[in-house]
Amino acid sequence: MKKFISLVAILMLSGCYTGKSLFDGPACDSKPQPKSQPCVEQVVPPCEQPEPCVQPEVQKTERLAGVIYFGIGSDYLNDADKAELQRIAQYAKANHSKVKVLGHASHKVGKGAEFKKDIINQDISIKRTQNVANTLAMMGVEPSQINAAAYSDSLPAEVERDAKTEALNRRVEIYLEY
Repeated sequence: MKKFISLVAILMLSGCYTGKSLFDGPACDSKPQPKSQPCVEQVVPPCEQPEPCVQPEVQKTERLAGVIYFGIGSDYLNDADKAELQRIAQYAKANHSKVKVLGHASHKVGKGAEFKKDIINQDISIKRTQNVANTLAMMGVEPSQINAAAYSDSLPAEVERDAKTEALNRRVEIYLEY
């Protein structure tokens, strides 16, 4: 009996009931009211107007789209590099993707420059980053979609044991947000 009274009280407070009753109140439709906009499935009690639907925040993922490798002390982009950047730019424009450009340097510097290695490596990683970001912008990617950072030699891809592994650290990584 207590359960029945609780259910009746809830129905009375909601102003809604599902059949003939002694209580006054609007009759409920057996069908829920239409949603104001599509979104994740939500349960709408009968006779209750849904609030405007708020789309859930979509978790974005960043993926490595490409890597450009550079010569010692260089920020020069060759034709193959530009073709790779064009491919990335086309995708970013078509999908309104954000682009992250991360510049790196190797530990190696010229002879006699070891005492200012940190300054030299930071400077070259900035130049590489700027060159790639500017090229992407010239290819049509909105500058507001590009986020760029230079890491000098602080995040090596490989331990520098020889010329090949050292060359892998002279790079710019380009990530796209999906």
